Amino acid sequence: MIKKNLKEWEECLPHVEFAYNRAVHSTTELCPFEVVYGFKPITPLDLLSLPIHERVNMEASKRADFVKKIHVKTKELIEKKGKSNAARKNKKRKEMLFKPGDMVWVHFRKDRFPKLRKSKLKPRGAGPYKVLAKINDNAYSIDLPEDEFGVSNSFNVADLTPYDGEDLGASRSTPFEGGGDMMRTSLPHYYLRHCQLKMNLLYEEETSIVRGGEEQLDVKMDVELDKELDMKISHGRAREEREACARGEDEVQAGPAPGQTGRHAGVPGP
Repeated sequence: MIKKNLKEWEECLPHVEFAYNRAVHSTTELCPFEVVYGFKPITPLDLLSLPIHERVNMEASKRADFVKKIHVKTKELIEKKGKSNAARKNKKRKEMLFKPGDMVWVHFRKDRFPKLRKSKLKPRGAGPYKVLAKINDNAYSIDLPEDEFGVSNSFNVADLTPYDGEDLGASRSTPFEGGGDMMRTSLPHYYLRHCQLKMNLLYEEETSIVRGGEEQLDVKMDVELDKELDMKISHGRAREEREACARGEDEVQAGPAPGQTGRHAGVPGP
């Protein structure tokens, strides 16, 4: 519908909205029009408001009660669907709770730390940092230097990992400070393992590319050398033939030496 009316797409929105409200949803098993009005209109004219009369219409009262029952049923279906989705999503989820004072690693999400996640080889986390307070079971307040990172110190539990190290003095408050090889001590072991595997893969890819290029270069050089050798051999043979021909012509022009016959040329006479 929109593709055929790209310049007048806003005029198609009422028709799209009406069609959407007439479609049955999997959660409520009803269309939005049935939930709100208690029936499915065929055309927009069916939604026109009726004139208000002072007399009470019994049919209207029954219709109102019917719509209320639909609202109650819809609420129950939505809650049931929400519980079903939560059970499916939380099936493999491990409950992780922290206490104020615990040390945790903080994961850098790309949408929240775009500058720190420009490169794939950069660290994806920092820490350990202290847990300041518990906001709820899914969020905690972390002792994160806001002036350095420029973000809020509230983090979801999915971005926090318990710190299981013993030597806190060997780690730094942030992995971006200088100081030799201290970067390795400021990251969890799985981050270091991830970076190591990625570096190994990159090295293997570059090595295979270089080896493949060297092999192609060796083959090319061998072909060129063979061509050059063939040319030298052919040129050498031609030169030898020319020299042999030249020697033969010289001997014919000079004739046999004194005391020699043509038949026994080169053999001393008696």
